[in-house]
Amino acid sequence: MLAWMSYVIVVSLLLSLAALALERSARLRQKPTRWLWGTSMIASLLVPLVMSSVSVQIPRLTGVVDPAIPQGVVALRQMTASGLSPSGWLTATAGGLSASPDLDRMLQVGWSAASMILLLAILAGSVHLNWRRRRWERGNMAGIPVQISEDAGPAIVGLLDPHIVVPRWLMECPPEVQELVIAHEQGHLEAHDARLVLIALGLLVCMPWNLPLWWQLRCLRLAVEIDCDARVLRRGYDVSRYGETLIAVGERQSATIAMVAAMAESRSLLEHRIRNMLRKKTKYARTTAVALACLGIAFAVGAAEISPPNNGDPGQSASQSVADTKILDGHVGFYQLNDSTVMTITRTGQQLNAQLTGQPALPIYARSDTEFSYKDAEISFITEPDGQTTSLILRKYGVNVLMKRIDAATAQRIPGPRPALLPGRFGGGALIIRQ
Repeated sequence: MLAWMSYVIVVSLLLSLAALALERSARLRQKPTRWLWGTSMIASLLVPLVMSSVSVQIPRLTGVVDPAIPQGVVALRQMTASGLSPSGWLTATAGGLSASPDLDRMLQVGWSAASMILLLAILAGSVHLNWRRRRWERGNMAGIPVQISEDAGPAIVGLLDPHIVVPRWLMECPPEVQELVIAHEQGHLEAHDARLVLIALGLLVCMPWNLPLWWQLRCLRLAVEIDCDARVLRRGYDVSRYGETLIAVGERQSATIAMVAAMAESRSLLEHRIRNMLRKKTKYARTTAVALACLGIAFAVGAAEISPPNNGDPGQSASQSVADTKILDGHVGFYQLNDSTVMTITRTGQQLNAQLTGQPALPIYARSDTEFSYKDAEISFITEPDGQTTSLILRKYGVNVLMKRIDAATAQRIPGPRPALLPGRFGGGALIIRQ
């Protein structure tokens, strides 16, 4: 459980950075950005689930691999980089703690409790808001029906039947100020921003422990307001007058309503919005936008490359799924790839190492007695009923390569440098596969 939660947080963090870079790019091009953060929140939940459980059909590559080797369905996790998996990091730092059943149970209970508390808080806020709405008066402002509150708004309230609520003091403001406030709230209504914020809160309920998800929600709310500001200004309103209205409303706002799209947010967000409105297009804006877009795509690809923990036990890292010493010793030996390349399997303690001819010896991690993985590849040892390992299959990107076991004398006659098979002499590393 700890390994899987760490994996989700790392993926969410990379997706957050991707959304941030793409948002900066979109703003330079004066494009809306709230959909970027909404997509990022959805992806933060879906990408870990898809990468952990979905398999895809890979077409047979005729003439590339042995036809006798089965191909077809390949798990997406096999196409990811195991070296980037948080499972390995937890193994090095937390050791057996990350696979503790007691810790798993505690995390599951904590997760359920946090989700329930957050859901109850949202429901309680909704009930309280409906109770307050019964006391609000109905009126008109700038020709638009509104609800008048003593201390709440201006904001959009209601999910199925959204309405604009304004504070009573706003009824005494000049007509031009009222017009700007209504224009802003009308922009929220037309874009269905209140529903978007509520959906984002629902996503947060699923994983309340995911801190990057909270940050994405904050950025989404800011993006919702910035996009609405842009819609108001595109209608021809003066930037200076609109900015002054935002400041005036922010100073007079005495009460806030949670989970709604409101004209006045916190002072830090209000300052950010005003700075964005006053930003001028620079000479290299287009080049910068392209560079930021490429950076955002790179972060998104990196999130998809993170390898999830094993399906069998999300809380158990790969190195903790180690076979016993006798089985490991049965895999130790030489396996021929072609006339000039041999894969050498050695053992250091409970760790198997793999080395292709001319490449460094690096560790492979056990997922079962015969299945081992590292980086973007997977090794399956083929054993006879008597337990003797006769060959291995190297899988990468859906391609299966069969390597038959050979004796040490035959391996020595194959040209190319390789280490001697001396148990305990390898320092570790990672399996490198040339394409």
